[in-house]
Amino acid sequence: MHNIARLVMTILLIVVLGSGFRWLYLHRDQWMTSAPTQTAMMVPDAVWSVGLQDAGGREYALSSFKGKPVIMNFWATWCEPCREEMPEISALAAEHPEIAVLGLAIDEAAAVHEFAESTPVSYPLLIAENEGMPLAEQLGNTKGVLPYTVVISANGQVTHTFFGRVNRQMLQKALNLP
Repeated sequence: MHNIARLVMTILLIVVLGSGFRWLYLHRDQWMTSAPTQTAMMVPDAVWSVGLQDAGGREYALSSFKGKPVIMNFWATWCEPCREEMPEISALAAEHPEIAVLGLAIDEAAAVHEFAESTPVSYPLLIAENEGMPLAEQLGNTKGVLPYTVVISANGQVTHTFFGRVNRQMLQKALNLP
């Protein structure tokens, strides 16, 4: 009788834990993509001094984007929400060339190259590899999550940060676009 009770309790525990994890997974957007964090920090000089290559080997100095609004989207090829948000970010970038949009891949060059060939976007996909997460941390990614998006004003101030998937409306609002 004691073994049956133990078995029933074990099954009940598994069901309860499984249901909880399933609920968290299904509702991850609610706690990952909460309202944007508005910050008042300037982009550290160390961030502007970084140079990264795209999948084609072209070098981009982040300092070349100083003086204009910038969206930095930290992503990875293996990150489903990252891939899901890219078409909306790409459409925004195509409509607003006055805004620099950069995809910083926390990934290996080969994976980014393969992704870029199969899923073209209208903005540069830069390979940040191991340098990417420390860079994201300098820009406020205290949770270590992907995707992570930073909106930087033309004067170099981080105005908004987004943990998790973003959409076009969120970015338009952050940039005061119609």
